[in-house]
Formats: sequence, structure tokens, C-alpha cells
Amino acid sequence: MIEQQQVQFFQQNGYLKYGPVLNIGEVQELRDGLDRVIQIELNGGDDSEPEFEFGHDLRSQNPSGRVITQFLNMWKREPAYERLLHHPTISGVLCALLNTSQVRLWHDQVISKPPGDNDHFRFHQDFYFWPLDRPEIVSCWLALDDATVDSGCMHVIPESHLDPRFSPIGHEEELRAKERNEITESERDKVAKQPASFGKPIQIKAGECMFHHCLNFHATPTNITPNQRRAHVMIFMAKGVQVNLSQAGNHVLVSGFEVDDGEELVGKGFPASDPKLWDRYY
Repeated sequence: MIEQQQVQFFQQNGYLKYGPVLNIGEVQELRDGLDRVIQIELNGGDDSEPEFEFGHDLRSQNPSGRVITQFLNMWKREPAYERLLHHPTISGVLCALLNTSQVRLWHDQVISKPPGDNDHFRFHQDFYFWPLDRPEIVSCWLALDDATVDSGCMHVIPESHLDPRFSPIGHEEELRAKERNEITESERDKVAKQPASFGKPIQIKAGECMFHHCLNFHATPTNITPNQRRAHVMIFMAKGVQVNLSQAGNHVLVSGFEVDDGEELVGKGFPASDPKLWDRYY
């Protein structure tokens, strides 16, 4: 499933190009599920959960019709995405990378990069966008189409998750320095200005995945191909991660919390990955 040297590579570099986890039939199930959700959204949408309104980019000027470029919590809409939360290999790798006995979903999302579309996912660290108390969080980035440099694959900055300037303590120090007008541009701001080519490209085929730490700087460039580039991202927390409303307390998912600030984030909206459930869906 995962070798110790892969775990060590991840710990040192903040990412891991893993390899195949789904066959083409399983990938097609996810594509078909996404297509169904897109059609629902294009015809009025499903507003039963607040996150279903978050992240949409419905642009009538797009030649192929309006498109959704980001969609949260697909697992609530399509069984194939819910099943994927319990994939034995993905779950096992995540537990090894986070050195925990159990991982729990923070959220998942499809990120779709249409032909010729967007480079607005500039270099950033995910952790500071989330109301969570510790950076014990890893994302599994699963390609639904071949992801190449030309189509806008993931680019990472190796070892950036270990840089003290970008740690939670360093982040707080920069925020205070900005408040005191001691600096106008932080080190994180400077990294965010870099083109994606500043990082290391992680090219993977449909059905393959890579993992990255929540403090690892990452970005994706413009898709300059004539083809779609879809990816499904599942973000998992180690056991014990707690709510921290002093950071990103206005996040769209906060309204669904069943626990208070300072308590471990658990509940029906944040399911634990259980490999025993993988074969029970069909």
C-alpha cells in the first residue's frame, strides 16, 4: 500500500505522487456523477445544503455553456463519491502520512478546469482558509482526466510546509506585523505572486492520485489544451483535529458543525473513512 520511504518523502517534501488507485470504469462513474450534478445545477440547482451554492462559476459567455469550476461535498450528492471516502488504499495511505489510527473527511470538492480556463488557483496554503486548530490535514488529489503541465496539473513547492515563515506561528507574526504597518507584503504574499512554473509539476493520469500537506504551497496553471481537466479532491483530518473559529470562522461549512469551538470536529457532515464500507455500496 505504502512504503516507509514514501512516508519519509512526504514528511520531507510535503507531497507524494502516489499512482493508480482507480480503474477506468471507476473513473467514469465519477465523471458521470459529476455530469448529473452539473445538469441539475444548470437547470436551477439544488440548494438543500449551503455549500452547494459555494464555489460555482456559472458563466454564460463560455462557448460550451455555463460551467461549474468548483463544487463542494460531492459525496452528499453522488454515491460513487461517497463510496470513494472509504477507498482502502487511499484511507491506508492517509493514515500512514498523518500517523493516525483514523482519518475523517473535512470536505471534498471537484475542481474543473475547462479548456483555456483560469489560473486563479495561485500559490497558496490551504490550512489558513479552514476553521481548524492544527495542520494535521492532507489532501488526496485524484485525476478524473489526465493532468499535464499543459492542462493545468498540480504544481507544488517542495519542503514549503516545513518553512517556519509559513508555519502557524510565522503566519500569526506576519499578521501582527501587517496590523502594526511594519510590513505591507508578507512572505506568503510574495510566494503567491509566483507563476505556477515556480513549483514542481505533478503530472498524473486519470485514476491516479497525489497527496499534499495542508501547509504545502501549491498552484495550478491555465489549461491551454482543448480538453477538460477535472480533478476530485478529498481533504482528510487526523483524529483529534478540533474546531478553531478564530481562523476562517466564516467558512461555509461552519453552519453544519455539530460541535462547539475547541472540540474535536466530528459529526454526520464529517464522516470517518472506513475501508470496511468500500464493498458495501454496490
